[in-house]
Amino acid sequence: MPQARHIVLSLMLALFFALGWLALWTIGLWLSQNGQQAVLLLPAGLHLALMILLPKRYWAALLLVEAILISWLQLEQLIVRPVMLLSPLLSVLPAWICQFQWHRYTLYWQRLILLLAAVTLNTLLQGAIVGPWLQEAITQTLLASFTGGVLLTPFIYLIYEYLKQQHLSDMLAQRMPDPPLRTSLLIWCSVIFAIGVCVQVSIAPEMERLLLIFVFLPNVVMAYRFGWQGGVLSAIVGSVLITLTRQASGAFHDLRELELFLSTQALLGIGLGIAVSRQQQLAQHLQRYRQQLEKELQARHRLMAQLVDTEEQVRKVIARELHDEIGQNITAIQIQAMLVARGSDAPAARQAAGQISDLSRRIHHTTRQLLRQIRPPVLDEMALDKALQHLAAEFSFADRGIDFQLHYRLSASPTDETLIFTLYRVVQELLNNISKHAGARQVVVTLDEQPGLLTLSVSDDGIGITEPIGGGFGLRGIEERVRALGGDWQLLPPPGTCITVNLPTKSRETAP
Repeated sequence: MPQARHIVLSLMLALFFALGWLALWTIGLWLSQNGQQAVLLLPAGLHLALMILLPKRYWAALLLVEAILISWLQLEQLIVRPVMLLSPLLSVLPAWICQFQWHRYTLYWQRLILLLAAVTLNTLLQGAIVGPWLQEAITQTLLASFTGGVLLTPFIYLIYEYLKQQHLSDMLAQRMPDPPLRTSLLIWCSVIFAIGVCVQVSIAPEMERLLLIFVFLPNVVMAYRFGWQGGVLSAIVGSVLITLTRQASGAFHDLRELELFLSTQALLGIGLGIAVSRQQQLAQHLQRYRQQLEKELQARHRLMAQLVDTEEQVRKVIARELHDEIGQNITAIQIQAMLVARGSDAPAARQAAGQISDLSRRIHHTTRQLLRQIRPPVLDEMALDKALQHLAAEFSFADRGIDFQLHYRLSASPTDETLIFTLYRVVQELLNNISKHAGARQVVVTLDEQPGLLTLSVSDDGIGITEPIGGGFGLRGIEERVRALGGDWQLLPPPGTCITVNLPTKSRETAP
């Protein structure tokens, strides 16, 4: 069965290839009035494209069909040079090299460049081996072979990709995301073709140089709009326009000039299409990397927010344990020391009891300070505005001649404990820095709100921050904590210091 299937496919391929080859040879003969040049112009491009795109098991059918056709044309005296039988064989080497490298390059623009390289190699082989045996100049042979290859090889590749994607779409029962032949592409090419034919037919022969505008401009537009697909299809459409103009207005009497113009406009369209496709591919990669980076940043913010929340919960548990367990034990130690001092007349025992009592008081004082650092108890006892006032009172600004102002403009106290503690710790750290280093005479703390956002501003008229300040919560700690909650902060330069912190009020709900 596989052998029979291969034979049937080979026969069908031979039939369609023979019909296409004869049609293209007829067009080439109409353009060049030379049977040999007609073989090199369009049929060679079709032959090279099929040998590159089809498996090697079909090469024999293609070579046999073309040899039969050339031999028949020789019998009819339409081709007078037997050396033309070598022309199909010379395409084997470029096709084999191109197929060998084909699967290493998966992008359309990379494969287009590979096809153009194969066309160039085939052109050189045709010019070096077949050209010296023809009456025409070798440059004419090179130009004919290159023009046919650069026109038909990318176009056949476009059709091949379209048919392959249609087959995959039918097998997978789903629409392919980027078909090579889109409806909009075909519509635009048809419109440009119709307009171009009407305009160019009406141009007088002495104005034929205006063809540059009507041929090259559509190539640029189509390549820019549709990438390599638009560039390849516009090259074919432009070639038809140029050919029709040659017959309608008498332009391009010289075949070499016509072929040069055809190959130039084809290279322009394909080159622009490759450049645009490459740019689109880079843009897609950048967009994908940007989305991936955004997801990673969002995941990092979510993780940091969870870490901050976990830190506050751990602080809360530790503070409760310190307050309950250590506080009760210290109280018990003090009572026992007092009982020992009262129940014993020995001076040494009373002295030891006094020392135990003093040590317990120190431990109690140290524990209270530690509790204040781990989790300020004032936040559990009063609202945020009162807690900030109490915090400012601890620094004794009024006794030191420093004017302290608190502008609390929140309509309601925040309910998120993590947010409350972050605001409190930021103010605590900044007031501590101002108290120790700023030499300020005025301190203003402002807490304002906007829809979904809290804004904290702490400013003073001191010497400003001239170098990083360490210790305590720290400016770096402020930045990390604020960014972890999805906020941002800004430090304004001297004179004085003004730090503004923006925190979202619904950071948890908005976190992905």
